Amino acid sequence: MLAKGGGLGVLAVLMVCSGAWTSQAAPPTRAPKHAKPQGSSSREAREEAMRAIPYMQLDRGSRVKVGSVLANTTIFRRLPMETIECDAKLFLFLIEHPDLVVNMWEALGVSEVELLRSGELVFDAADKAGTRGRLEYLYRTPQLHLVYADGSYSGSLLARPVRGRCVLLMRSSYHESREGRPIVRCNIDAFLHLENVGASMLAKTFQPLVTTAADHNFHETAAFLSSVHRAAEVNYAGMQRLTEKLTNVDDADRREFSDLTTQLAVRAALVETRAAEATSSQPSTATRSPPRTRKR
Repeated sequence: MLAKGGGLGVLAVLMVCSGAWTSQAAPPTRAPKHAKPQGSSSREAREEAMRAIPYMQLDRGSRVKVGSVLANTTIFRRLPMETIECDAKLFLFLIEHPDLVVNMWEALGVSEVELLRSGELVFDAADKAGTRGRLEYLYRTPQLHLVYADGSYSGSLLARPVRGRCVLLMRSSYHESREGRPIVRCNIDAFLHLENVGASMLAKTFQPLVTTAADHNFHETAAFLSSVHRAAEVNYAGMQRLTEKLTNVDDADRREFSDLTTQLAVRAALVETRAAEATSSQPSTATRSPPRTRKR
């Protein structure tokens, strides 16, 4: 989900957040409350992130793309760890189908950005303010996603076009709460290279935007994914109506999303039914017969 704001901000968000996530118009969520996590731009975090990149599993072209950004990183940012309530299958589907997520925001009327699939795990993005970009998933497992993004901004905010390239390493883990609810923990390490950006512009514009707005952006995105999970459980009819409005995605992807949300709705209904049956089967303390006194 890309922000509705100006192209300069969209470019930075495109580079840092896979080109598919916004923070300015996120719908209200019911994500679990937790202490506000902190991001980092430390040297230690950067070196650890570089070691975690699965170089040996990449083809030669992907290694060249990753290496060129890591060798010329303008800004590094480890976005804060997020902990959300979300079904693992739904989480992975949304992470790997950013075009469907953006289409949901378009259907809700909160996005002016277009994100369309142009190949196998390749997506083209554009807004109405001079920003264009492309995302490519270089590697993916349930626990790790490596994304390469490149984009450009050419508009009224800057005197000359700015290009950028980014490598994103997203790590996820899956857990279960004490109540049996599905929990996902995830974080992103972002390596950003900006061209035609002087030290003054970097310090005054891009650095604060990336380190502050991107942290908040990722938090709001995670909360949105959690809200989709919750809506599937408690508002199945509304979720199906929203799914029918997703016209900028592949039909097979839309059907799979519908199937996933249907499974969550059915599962939630079964849990609620079993809980109600268990409650009704227990005798009320007000009508329970008093214990008999044994005669001696």
